[in-house]
Amino acid sequence: MKVLLLSIIAKCGVFTHVRELSLYLQKLGTKVVIGFIHNEKTMEKFKLSDADLDAMTKSLKGVDYFFYESDDDLLNKINDMKISLVHAHSPLVLSAAIKASDKLDIPFVLTLHSTLNWCKLHPISMEKADCIIAIGPEVAKSAGDCHQEKIHVIFNGIDLEHYKPMENINVNGPLRIIWMGRTNGEVSHGAQYLARAVRILRKKGISLDAKIIGHAVGANIEGMKNYSWVHDPLPYLLRNHIVFARGRALREAMACGNVGILIGQGYGGIVREDWFGKGRIPQLSGSIKHGYDKLDVSMIIKDILYFHKNREELSKAKRAARKIAEKYFDVRKMAEQTENVYLKAIKLHSQKKVDGNKVKKTKS
Repeated sequence: MKVLLLSIIAKCGVFTHVRELSLYLQKLGTKVVIGFIHNEKTMEKFKLSDADLDAMTKSLKGVDYFFYESDDDLLNKINDMKISLVHAHSPLVLSAAIKASDKLDIPFVLTLHSTLNWCKLHPISMEKADCIIAIGPEVAKSAGDCHQEKIHVIFNGIDLEHYKPMENINVNGPLRIIWMGRTNGEVSHGAQYLARAVRILRKKGISLDAKIIGHAVGANIEGMKNYSWVHDPLPYLLRNHIVFARGRALREAMACGNVGILIGQGYGGIVREDWFGKGRIPQLSGSIKHGYDKLDVSMIIKDILYFHKNREELSKAKRAARKIAEKYFDVRKMAEQTENVYLKAIKLHSQKKVDGNKVKKTKS
């Protein structure tokens, strides 16, 4: 089986997801090629420098990829690739995915990466897709009532071989804190509340090393050192103690042995193992609508002070974070589940062809 993944190339979690999925699908024996839409419109939208592009393509570690400018350009480039299935990862590639599926008569799989009313915004794509993947139950629910029977929830997986703790990290000295994410709007408020907590604690004489990794658009992050987007957060996470994050960023940091504190639009506090198990996978969104508390500076201060005063507990919590990641965040599980969806899509697509031929014979 040879799969064509269509994606954007941008400083965002979608690119990271596609990269890691591709690497692990190949380890399972599935051939992968990635087509990145890259034209004047996307260059203006994502504002990647040549250095950005170079770093991001190098991170693909040998996975085959190409750039295409338009739907027709894509069709020309894949004509002789013997693709078995097309898998779309962004609204910007949907029309190309549908045309590729139609021209090559191959299954079409769509991954929903965000909470949108997909049925309303992209009805044709939802109709055409043989199978649909949502990265969480909240994403599946937000998609709308149409085609829910097609949706498979597969959580983001993390490369535990890449994101792994460094041994013998010193937990003494200034508490090292990172806010990590790619957010805007209300979701960025968490960074602002954390920065306020950091300023208050420093005024009380608490020594903190506090950084921002990523983008918290519109947030006042005074008092925290802003590193903006980094192509590989690993060097920062390895020496860190506590991360404030949500979603994929939270998973990456916990895999590196950072104590995970869930923050976004709301506040979830310290991620604990009792959130998981018995088939439960928590919504690591930090959204108030998912039951998390409203942001409160005093709660953030309380959690920071606990680990500032209890370094032995900090060490234990760091080890516990890695164990949670090993049990529940492994990218291998994501790749295996995705491959199963591919097999189902191929079966469904073949059945549609059989049914279509029966209808033609009946009419003739």
